[in-house]
Amino acid sequence: MIDSIDTLTYDLDKIARYQADPRYDYNSQLQPIDTSWWEALISRLARLLQRLFHGLDAERASGIVTWSLVAFFVLALIVVIWFIWKKRPSLFLRNKKLGMDYEEVTEEELYGTDFDRALSDALARGDHQAAVRLIYLQTLRQIADLEWVSFQIFKTPTEYVYELKPESLRPPFRNLTNIFLHVRYGNYRATPELCHQMHDLQQQILKGA
Repeated sequence: MIDSIDTLTYDLDKIARYQADPRYDYNSQLQPIDTSWWEALISRLARLLQRLFHGLDAERASGIVTWSLVAFFVLALIVVIWFIWKKRPSLFLRNKKLGMDYEEVTEEELYGTDFDRALSDALARGDHQAAVRLIYLQTLRQIADLEWVSFQIFKTPTEYVYELKPESLRPPFRNLTNIFLHVRYGNYRATPELCHQMHDLQQQILKGA
């Protein structure tokens, strides 16, 4: 009896070579494709949108989600910038080196200056930029004397606005402070009209005493 020939011979060496050859690594093609967190977020929200609106196709849902997220992040950035500007407006002003910086104002200058005389001298020589600064510092001195704010070297002008008590006087003091900041750090031109406006605001603030 003739033995049948086994045509299914298992060649271990050949199988090992095939397994080591990346061309025959078919399992790699079955692995899921990595996606970024952004794409995953869009995909998840798009599916949620399709559940809410059954007639919406996947491509249109992805487009709506993408632009909605972009608009949200832009709006959030604007809100953050606005909040920083409200707290620290000097960070957004130009030319911060106009003469003496506000931070260089000492307690001796604030409490040792004859502001009425210094202001008269500045106006007499037409130095309205100096007059704007003096009116602001004079007002700061007056509200500090009234204990409406607590003068500290490290504080910014905006911090005094939010600190001022009574709160009803904050709007005129904010306007006075903004004029000072714009002229002092924003390269705005100081004029006699601005000085008169600051004087009127100063009187409006002090009427609350």
